[in-house]
Amino acid sequence: MTSQSLKKISELDVFCLIAFKVIFQTGHANIAAKQLNVSAPKISRCLNMLRATFDDELFYRRQLGLKPTPLAEYLYEPICQFCDAVLKIEQSVAEKVEEHSVECIKIAVASSILASLSLAFSRSQYRHLIGKLQFVCWDSESADLIHNGEIDIGVAFDTTNEHQLSIESLGALSQISIAAEDAHPIWTTSAPITLETICSYPFLCLDGKGFNDKIDPLEVFARQAGVAIESITRVSSRDEWYSHLLTMGSISFLPCSEAGICTSLPGIKVESLSTDEVERLHGESMSPEYMLIENPQEYRRYSIEQRELIIQLIKKLLVAS
Repeated sequence: MTSQSLKKISELDVFCLIAFKVIFQTGHANIAAKQLNVSAPKISRCLNMLRATFDDELFYRRQLGLKPTPLAEYLYEPICQFCDAVLKIEQSVAEKVEEHSVECIKIAVASSILASLSLAFSRSQYRHLIGKLQFVCWDSESADLIHNGEIDIGVAFDTTNEHQLSIESLGALSQISIAAEDAHPIWTTSAPITLETICSYPFLCLDGKGFNDKIDPLEVFARQAGVAIESITRVSSRDEWYSHLLTMGSISFLPCSEAGICTSLPGIKVESLSTDEVERLHGESMSPEYMLIENPQEYRRYSIEQRELIIQLIKKLLVAS
């Protein structure tokens, strides 16, 4: 076989060889089209490509159908073997997909929007998927768990990891609310609440891995503006955050998406920080961005449609905030 002939064969569509096999077995192009669920013209095109590739008529038209030529007789067995191999590959892929499919997609979410994302999901048009999406809190181990396949997706600020994970921006944290005990003195002032006003009271940080776990934006603002902060306390859980606000006279920031949930907490009042003050807080730096963190596509155990659903749900939440 010449290199030119080999090149022609290697460029053949697999479907053409499957069509050859069925035409050989049935003796009719139209029956082959029905069995393969394609149009008759497609079978004709395949037959023309096969004839050009092998430089042979392959099938003669006879009164009772198509009769194979001697070359077609010779090719039939190896083409059958090839088609069987393709079928085995297809079955192996199907079994692999089945093996790695998951009934429940596990999503690790930054603590700052975990509650509001869960609430938004439960009230969305995707309620029929309840029981199939599980939200857990993002922590320092989450990137490793995604890499190992124990968690499917991450939604967080944290992009530092030792693995080649896929990272995509979902949107920025551009609006902020202030939370404090409902009898806190900050609510009694008639003047607009500024960052300087907030700095004059104890400040409470709910740590967000990859965002304010090292230094909070208010600390950066205070240093650059030469303003002293009364005190800063860091907590890692929402329960501790709630307790501190109620008992220590502190003030805290939270995403506006969480405002509705936190307002319903007894003893807590929440108000939006003005746009001007948010811009002052972020200064020249970009607003913190929520990132979608995943394994490379070939290792994902969920469909493109499921992924798009999750992305749209999170983006709607960020826009609503």
